[in-house]
Amino acid sequence: MQTIQPRRAREARRAGPTALALISGDDVYEDLFTAAGALQDALTDEGFATRTGLGTAPLDGADEADVVVLYTALGRFTTGQRQALAQAVRGGCGLVALHSTTVPASPPEQWDEGDRLLAGLLGGHYLSHGPRPHESRFEVRLDPDHELTSGIASFEVTHEHYRLRTADDVRVLAWRETGDGAEPLVHVRRYGLGRVCYLQFGHDMRVWGEPAVRRLVRRAARWASRPDREGN
Repeated sequence: MQTIQPRRAREARRAGPTALALISGDDVYEDLFTAAGALQDALTDEGFATRTGLGTAPLDGADEADVVVLYTALGRFTTGQRQALAQAVRGGCGLVALHSTTVPASPPEQWDEGDRLLAGLLGGHYLSHGPRPHESRFEVRLDPDHELTSGIASFEVTHEHYRLRTADDVRVLAWRETGDGAEPLVHVRRYGLGRVCYLQFGHDMRVWGEPAVRRLVRRAARWASRPDREGN
């Protein structure tokens, strides 16, 4: 069922696209707060009126944005906040998630309801780093037949490795080759009328300095901000 958006959201949409970028969690292992500036710059350059929030409270305004961008590291949201986010996306709000957002905050054997909700919304979750080394320089290969990745040539980055479990309905748009096969780096899916995109990139400022990564983030936000009525 399509969600009726608040009046302020409808007025903002007439003025141009809006983005809520939410940064939350522990930046001991991820360069969250430095990356927040690069993320806001990328969204602003793409034409979004961008509001950046720290912590979990700003998520309560998710249904007033055209796209929500999450970059969290073990950030804890209430079950109610994640239910509200799922409702907003189902009604047409876009969702873009970066890097460690797929890592559950609760123990693997004791997932809480919030982690289950987010994994179901994103269409995937973190399993492990895989075998050592947990970081390397590798080639990113891209699907040329999707508007998000079309025209972007393969490129190399130095980045942390993630092994993910993905839902059957995701479409992988970027990947790296490993000894165990292709490891997804970017995937998209539909959730009601909403479009969802996950990008594994974002571990530190080296990758934010890569023009192709910033271009993918910009395109992901633009693509996800349009309610899905015709499929991926």
